[in-house]
Amino acid sequence: MKAIAYTMPGISLIDIPEPEIQREGQVKVRVHYASICGSDIHTVKGEADGHFQELGFKPGEPIVIGHEASGVITEIAPGANDKGFQVGDKVTFYYNKHCGNCYFCRNGQEQFCLDMKTSDSAMTEYLVLDQQQVYKLDDHVDLAKACMIEPISVCLHGIDLAGIRPGDKVAISGGGGVGLLLLQMARLSGASKLTMIEPIEEKRKLAEKLGAEFTIDPISEDPMARTAQITDHLGYDVVIETSGSRHAVLPAYKIASRGATVELFAIYGDYKFEVDLLDMWQRELRLQTVFQSPYMFPRAIALFPQMNLDDYVKAIFRPEQYEEAFDTMMKGKAAKVIFQFS
Repeated sequence: MKAIAYTMPGISLIDIPEPEIQREGQVKVRVHYASICGSDIHTVKGEADGHFQELGFKPGEPIVIGHEASGVITEIAPGANDKGFQVGDKVTFYYNKHCGNCYFCRNGQEQFCLDMKTSDSAMTEYLVLDQQQVYKLDDHVDLAKACMIEPISVCLHGIDLAGIRPGDKVAISGGGGVGLLLLQMARLSGASKLTMIEPIEEKRKLAEKLGAEFTIDPISEDPMARTAQITDHLGYDVVIETSGSRHAVLPAYKIASRGATVELFAIYGDYKFEVDLLDMWQRELRLQTVFQSPYMFPRAIALFPQMNLDDYVKAIFRPEQYEEAFDTMMKGKAAKVIFQFS
């Protein structure tokens, strides 16, 4: 079967054996759609090579990537019907399987599970997963949009951690797929002065369509001056940085109000951010990061119908077009880039 793999370096379309159910409690899924995540971009740029080598992978060895996907159940093992699955059900899945027994799982922090098993290989035609990871969808769900449920789940965790209250002034830095999801959730949370900071004009226009009251071009405008204008010199109560650009971290910090939360949502590689602790103390700032999405899938599926995802399904490619697809994603030409495997 076809699969898209990182080959340390480079990416390729490879042919691998179709997986088969090996034990009780497993579910086999025919992948229909799989989308490219920002973390996949970090992978193909070589920024995770050290991690892969620690896992035993060698340069040139293919590593199937991807974790945002949707599909249809084709086979159910004995003991895998606790959720009432049937062959033909539309589903999405969470790429982590948690032990449920360690300190962190029992402490409501399954994202830190000490015995986590990962199925980070969704850009392929079939997956075999533990039933814990699989979530049934309504029959009428658009499966192309449904591969957004995983990023929606992480964004929900980010919204929870940001603590947005109705009326809080909120800025989102970075108008990519995640930034636009967070923008919509911030609006649903009651954000005011909702602002998107994004250098690409098309993405600023899309942000306005999805609920941004203001947009800032950080290349041609001074974000500090525009923030002062928009917020009456107070700054934003919540700033969420999603671009992953190290150049965006300090501006996000600077436009925060006193008592604000600055949330660093993206992956910044080995970048070291120096903080003026006296300034942070005087302003009572809170720096927050976001790691995965514990216990979020039921809420993400419930929220899914309220999200405007029409512009997320405009860049759909066949697996054979993987080079064009990744180029489109890297150049920011689309809100989301999706592979159609069905």
